[in-house]
Amino acid sequence: MQKIYLVGAGPGDKELITVKGLRLLKECDVVIYDRLVSLELLEEVRADCRKVCVGKEPGRHSMSQEEINGLLVEYGKKYDKVVRLKGGDPFVFGRGGEEAEALQKAGLSFELVPGVTSAVAVPECAGIPVTHRGMGQSFHVITGHTKDGEHALTENYHILAGLDGTLVFLMGLGNLKEITERLISNGKDKTTPAAVIEKGTTSEERIVKGTLETIYGKVSQAGLSSPVVILIGETAALSYGKNMEWQNKTVGITATAGTADKLRSALEREGFHVVETCKMEVEEIREAGQQDKLKAALSRLEEYQWILFTSPNGVRIFLERAQAEGIQIPAETGLKFAVIGSGSRAALKEYGIEADFIPKTYTSRAFALEFVKQAGPGEKILLPRAKQGSREFTRILKEHGYDYEEISLYDVKGSLCAKPETLEKIDCHVFVSASGVKSFFGQIQELAPDYQLQGNIACIGQVTREEVERQGFSPRILAQVSDVEGLVESIRKYFEKNI
Repeated sequence: MQKIYLVGAGPGDKELITVKGLRLLKECDVVIYDRLVSLELLEEVRADCRKVCVGKEPGRHSMSQEEINGLLVEYGKKYDKVVRLKGGDPFVFGRGGEEAEALQKAGLSFELVPGVTSAVAVPECAGIPVTHRGMGQSFHVITGHTKDGEHALTENYHILAGLDGTLVFLMGLGNLKEITERLISNGKDKTTPAAVIEKGTTSEERIVKGTLETIYGKVSQAGLSSPVVILIGETAALSYGKNMEWQNKTVGITATAGTADKLRSALEREGFHVVETCKMEVEEIREAGQQDKLKAALSRLEEYQWILFTSPNGVRIFLERAQAEGIQIPAETGLKFAVIGSGSRAALKEYGIEADFIPKTYTSRAFALEFVKQAGPGEKILLPRAKQGSREFTRILKEHGYDYEEISLYDVKGSLCAKPETLEKIDCHVFVSASGVKSFFGQIQELAPDYQLQGNIACIGQVTREEVERQGFSPRILAQVSDVEGLVESIRKYFEKNI
């Protein structure tokens, strides 16, 4: 059955779409989206899904509303499942009503899927409640313009000025001066707190605070650009759960998906904005020589006393390949397992295996030096790991006379996913592997040769640090404990001292 879904994408953060909205996005044949929708959401659609941008920008509309309505009807008749993805909520100044009317008039089946409105979510994520007992017992959402050109504001400012609750203006940056002047001229106290939030809930969020009298000048000086949410009322002075000193600090991540998600969660808990700069993809090595080598090792596991894992990726690929060969590793007697850190230990535990050894310090060098004191003389070691694994690790094993067999399981390659203008706003670049450093700087040279790295560099481990230095930079932040938590803790402490 053919159907069109008017879906609210939320205020900007890709994770603030509803569960239902995300499911429909993954299933649809066509997605018709606005400019304020997070482009990261478009990565969720099927490979064969058609993507159509109908985004409007202030003063420059790529498509009129009538044209968008016509497009919805056209695609609704042609495809089984069409998603019209709209920023915020379709019915909060999103012209969802007009689109619903057009679909209804055309006799097409459609469904409305609410979204998280920016009117509430953007202030909330900035630590500002739109209501508060004894301070703001109501809130009022007002459009910043009712039409294009002059005289675009509502004529009800005599009513708005007398309201006790929080006034929330959407799409009002171009009219901010007139909004504040009209409220004051209609009796609103000029000392009333005010806040303007640019690109709220995203990594580019900026917040400017002042009073009804001063906010326009402060916003002009800061150079804020659309989209913004404007708040006027007593609650605009509040800032719950938001470290105001860090509100404009942006951290860029170069890591594989799993590590990037952990870093994002941990950094956002500390109050940082996070943007993914370079996506690292794990590519399992399919070369015949390495495949044969792995199969041979799996067929004679009884010869080894230890299996050493230097990453969660190595754990999962190795054990999945073993299972594919019909080998249940935990059932193998005499095998012991050593892992480099907490992430690898957790990955190993997913397969019902407890690590027999984990170093006190989570670096390749420390792992090797501590392990050689743990292993017995003459014990044979299997080392399945990344193609670009640390050479120092195997050098230490060799120097201490250990018999090891190394198998390259996977490679890690990256692609730049942040635009140059986004990179320029990053205060701290985070790297968790030497391969990530190589990919990031290699991609920069190809795609943005004139880009000059700004901000600090934070990294895990000596090998990663050395690769950063080979690129001509000196990391200012090195994780004291080489895992995600240790890295985030080091970043937090650095900014505490240097703000």
